[in-house]
Amino acid sequence: MDPAVEEALRRRRDQIIENWLKRVSKGSAARCLPREVVLNNVPGLVDAILDGLARAATSMPASLVPREISGKHGESRLDLGYGLKELGEEYNSLREALLDTLESAGVALSNKAASVLHGAVDLAHREGVAYYIELREERLRHRQSEFLARLVHDFRAPLATILTSVGMVRKQDSTGQGLARNLDRIERATRRMLFLVEAQLATEGALSGKLQIKETEIQLASVAQEVTELLQARADGQGVELRVEIPGGLWLKTDRLLLGQVLQNLVDNALKYTDSGEVVLRARQEQGGVRITVEDTGRGISPEMLPVIFDMYSRSEYESPGRGVGLAVVKAVVTALGGTVEATSRQGQGSCFTLSLPMQRAVLREEGPPMQPDSHGAASPAV
Repeated sequence: MDPAVEEALRRRRDQIIENWLKRVSKGSAARCLPREVVLNNVPGLVDAILDGLARAATSMPASLVPREISGKHGESRLDLGYGLKELGEEYNSLREALLDTLESAGVALSNKAASVLHGAVDLAHREGVAYYIELREERLRHRQSEFLARLVHDFRAPLATILTSVGMVRKQDSTGQGLARNLDRIERATRRMLFLVEAQLATEGALSGKLQIKETEIQLASVAQEVTELLQARADGQGVELRVEIPGGLWLKTDRLLLGQVLQNLVDNALKYTDSGEVVLRARQEQGGVRITVEDTGRGISPEMLPVIFDMYSRSEYESPGRGVGLAVVKAVVTALGGTVEATSRQGQGSCFTLSLPMQRAVLREEGPPMQPDSHGAASPAV
């Protein structure tokens, strides 16, 4: 590498980074992200490339850029929900920033120096993409394993209820209140299992972009009750109060199972990061639509992660490895239902997720008895 080229680039290292940042900030992936989130480990990547250029006279091309540096960049972009196209555009922008910096400095590139510079960027690109793909596949495998483990865990309680109730029916007369109570337990446990299965199918549909919407009129309080029943034992075990504040007369025309999956994901996340205090599920009709909130007194979300919290595979203190798809599914489902979802948070004080659905989907009736879903997800009066 020509020493004049290396010196010109090193002296203008910050200019290269700013040039790169200006270019990538025009893209859809980085446009709304904070500066520090976009930069992340890019200064380290630029330093690694410059160090590689300095060693180019005595090193083989494969040693120009350490794999761990490029790998960290690929991982950071996966965490932010970038696709391979956006990742490639960042490396092309870095190449252009390097060339523009040399041109503005009046430094000409020989064919050999140009070959080394392009080779260093190409190598960093290949390594970054390779690690991105490797890590993405690893997380998908982890998600599949976690899905099966969670399904087994969630099925255990309702199955135990069914078996216990069947055993009690066998010991009792075929008529009377005892039989009715046990049949009711069996029915509720079976509905819970059906809800879990349909919810997981909805998750897979959201991830694959093949959601099927089946709209019926539903009582929102009834859906919220189903969700809290699934998670109540967990809340009790953590010493966290799980509360629902939804008027019984608030009805929606929407997909019951999909909305239930959204609420379950939000309440599940809230419980996961709330060590004490409460998680409250609220809803009210307001001008323009219906507003549903899930608010907790948990750890909160850092300001730099709030803009990307709904992106696929985004990870922060609010999302554990392998679970970054949860809030991405929430956003995909809510959008399909014609609504919006947003998050606000203060670290150390808690978070609030707000779901808004348009007015034409909200109906306020006189409050009546709780409603139970039939086998198709529609609501009918409880008996």
